[in-house]
Amino acid sequence: MKIIFKILTITLLLFPVIVGACKKQAKCGCDGDIINSFAGVPVTVVYDSVNKSAQFRLVGDYYSRYYFCNPTDMMDKLVTFENGAEVLIDCDIYWECNYMYQASNSYYGSMYRVYMADVSDIRENLYGK
Repeated sequence: MKIIFKILTITLLLFPVIVGACKKQAKCGCDGDIINSFAGVPVTVVYDSVNKSAQFRLVGDYYSRYYFCNPTDMMDKLVTFENGAEVLIDCDIYWECNYMYQASNSYYGSMYRVYMADVSDIRENLYGK
């Protein structure tokens, strides 16, 4: 009986430690949890002014895509640059939901990454191409 009581006591003491080790998964999408912020980061931007969509990739990073959360708000600034232009960007970064769900269950997530970006400013990269 003493052994059972000791095992039960140890289990009750260790249970909060084991359960407390779990971390909350970040919320995805533009209204989710911010996972990073960029300030004056050089990117290559591509946009479609007719359909009001835009995306960018970091200069030198060919395995990640960042889709604008607010392409219509930034379109006036975007159209002043050529498609594929290297610009500087300020934004908050979020997980893209479809990517997050696919990446959690496959090898897909370790290669190509997809994010959402709430862009606050775009400006010319005077030192870029």
